[in-house]
Amino acid sequence: MCFQYVIMNSMVNSSQLRLLLERGVSAFRSGDTKAAKAAFERALAVAPGDPDALNLYGATLLQSGDAPSALEYLQRAVQQKRNDPSVVGNLAQAYFLLERYDEACEAFLKASRLDPHALQFALGVANSLAMQGRLEAAEHLLEKLSGRFSESSLVWFNLGNVQRDRQLPADALASFRRAAQLDSHNVDARNSLGCMLHASLQFEEAEREYRACLNLAPDFFLARCNLASVVMDLGRFDEAAQLCRDVINRAPALPLAHSFLGAALAHQGRLIDALNSHAKSARLAPRDGKICQSYAAALADCGKFMLALEYFNRALSLAPGLDSTHQLLGFALLGHGCFTEGWSEYIYRPWADVFRSEHPNLKVTKNLPTALLGKHVVVIREQGLGDEIFFLRYAPQLHAAGARVTYCASPKIHTLLARSSCFDRVVAEIAPPADADEILLVGDLPHALSEAELCSFPLKNAVPISNSPKWAVKISIYWPQVPMPLPLAPLAERIAEIRERLAKAGPGPYTGLTWRGGTPPDEQRAVIWVLYKEIGITQFASALQEARGTFIAVQRTPQAGEIDSLSNALGRHVHDFSDLNEDLEGMLALMALLDDYIGVSNTNTHLRASVGKIARVLVPNPPDWRWMMNNAPASPWFPGFPIYRQSLQGDWQPALDKLKRDLGTQSA
Repeated sequence: MCFQYVIMNSMVNSSQLRLLLERGVSAFRSGDTKAAKAAFERALAVAPGDPDALNLYGATLLQSGDAPSALEYLQRAVQQKRNDPSVVGNLAQAYFLLERYDEACEAFLKASRLDPHALQFALGVANSLAMQGRLEAAEHLLEKLSGRFSESSLVWFNLGNVQRDRQLPADALASFRRAAQLDSHNVDARNSLGCMLHASLQFEEAEREYRACLNLAPDFFLARCNLASVVMDLGRFDEAAQLCRDVINRAPALPLAHSFLGAALAHQGRLIDALNSHAKSARLAPRDGKICQSYAAALADCGKFMLALEYFNRALSLAPGLDSTHQLLGFALLGHGCFTEGWSEYIYRPWADVFRSEHPNLKVTKNLPTALLGKHVVVIREQGLGDEIFFLRYAPQLHAAGARVTYCASPKIHTLLARSSCFDRVVAEIAPPADADEILLVGDLPHALSEAELCSFPLKNAVPISNSPKWAVKISIYWPQVPMPLPLAPLAERIAEIRERLAKAGPGPYTGLTWRGGTPPDEQRAVIWVLYKEIGITQFASALQEARGTFIAVQRTPQAGEIDSLSNALGRHVHDFSDLNEDLEGMLALMALLDDYIGVSNTNTHLRASVGKIARVLVPNPPDWRWMMNNAPASPWFPGFPIYRQSLQGDWQPALDKLKRDLGTQSA
């Protein structure tokens, strides 16, 4: 919100008073607030009731940040100069800074009527309306002002603020862009434009605007933090961390810089260092809901679950409207084995909101009735292929309850699922039949079924969170029961085909390999960061030396030369079966035939579970919640799967050393 204090030369009767006031005004205009204040204090000593001295001294107190003291002097000035717009405007500003927005609005409105050509008073009315929560009225007034003062960057900037708060991102983006075009030196407008571009996932444009701000105002620390954030979203974590350190060196008490540094370090796998940064941020801003949320998530990532719950609760009380807090809380609860509670928070996941915005005409529910006998339930895919397969482990419960089940599948797994007995129909498009009784997303199945009391995982063996400070340890020993992966049967002809292809590759045993999963950081464009997993080729190869038989590469879209590099590092040929990632009937057959599978989690890991085989999974930190947190030795979702975890400081070597020992023991 942008205003100017109105300082005018005043007519006085005393030459001494006139001299003091002129001296004060001159000092004020040159930025010497201290000298201005001293001059006006002397003027008031000469003439305690002079309205000009009262007004000017009050304006100087406002400039000094002392609005409570300023109010008294400005109220006294207005009593004598009720029709002076500059005096009424200064009083309005005092009310505004004291958050007395009703009185501010009334005073700004009066000042604007007294001087209809003074833009700052009209802006004051609009901003006071906005602060009262009357956003539509504020927007209407600002739109009128944009017609009268179409070349004013300040009008468009304030209009953008209101449109942003009204959740009209396209309108806000256009207004901020107009404000920046009209005044390229308006750093607030350029920073806000960068924020809107950033929020709309236009990362490169946002980076340009943030850098433009810093060229104009190198000490604009908020813009520097925003630049660190967008650089992080572009996958340049080292650069983001350095930007945050630059801010911390110059403004060590800025909470946002510590929080963003924590995020950058976490993306590098340095979770302990990240936790320390988030802890500093939380100490500096204990009443900031977003800061508390980030600290809570960092605590959960490091296994400090009970303290994490405390900070999640604090974040929710400080900022109850933040869905992201529910999302992170859900991941933490699920990752620590508190599944029923976790599913209640998982309904806030961003992918569900994206789906609903893209399909506004579909009446998608999050709950199911207790009685499902004879009901036609339509389940719709969401997220990635692996997520679909994972959540469909709950589909047999619908079938067992007597529901008729239609599943809208991704085309790549449509035929695999069509052979499952738990579906009455599988379609390869999002087109729910007209006779559907209930429509829900596949990711809502666990929550919906627990609400309908159909799930079979009561927390009998788990210690309630409130009853034990060692809950996280106990829950990792006594996992609640969860549904097994959905069984999928490969086609007999594809089994024969893949068996023949394997035989041509070499003798068994056959080991499938994948070293990368997820979307690379520089390619991500999402409302929430998708976990990316990668093991260096050389490191990976060093752990595989003891394995016998033939290696099969099933890496999706391997980079040029990668498989050759892996072959060279292993000293034996790695056979390329990566084409099967586009032929999941063939991949399902391969997963059923491989003797072992080693790599990061991806769709093939879920297929491996669905054919009743295990995989050796390399799990990064922080882990996806399905692989559990707190360094759990196993996951209830994938029974029997050996887990090899990256350290809390991003080191893969201990996990790879363990993998090497296990493979050596198996080969002995």
